[in-house]
Amino acid sequence: MNDAQRLLMARRKALGVGAALGSGTILSALSAPPAVAAEKTALRSHAGFPAMPRSVLNFFLASQRADAGAWAESFAVDGLFFDPVGTEPLRGREAIRRHIASVLPEFRPFLGITPVEAHTVAGSVAVSWRAAAVTKSNRPVNWSGINIYDLDGHGLIKVARAYFSQAVFQAQLDPDAA
Repeated sequence: MNDAQRLLMARRKALGVGAALGSGTILSALSAPPAVAAEKTALRSHAGFPAMPRSVLNFFLASQRADAGAWAESFAVDGLFFDPVGTEPLRGREAIRRHIASVLPEFRPFLGITPVEAHTVAGSVAVSWRAAAVTKSNRPVNWSGINIYDLDGHGLIKVARAYFSQAVFQAQLDPDAA
């Protein structure tokens, strides 16, 4: 394990991230070539969430890699993303990708969203999750919520609704503003 991997593991441990998908899986993926790492992580992770459809699992895995393109590919071309519920939805895969790509650079690192529990009924999936990141000023940010996904006929995310407190999230970004 190199210094960067040790630092990432220490941050993940301190922030409580990685347990659901297995921090060892993420660590072993870090040392493998990117294509192999993604496939190894997806295969191992899916075994822990057999009820989670592939597109929903990919949503979480892409968040953990901070890969805006792969994250958006989880959605149908005309997908909607309410991030969070109560805000105007992001409309279409490209708008979703642009939004994610605009948020990720605000963190060093963005540690990702980790599913805790998933429940699938027909074409809908509910997943409770925890997320963590570190701001550029080295401040930890932790939040959690529940996402509801409706899938299209191809198994892609047609609509995603993120239920979490945006106020709690924002207060951690700028604690002086609270």
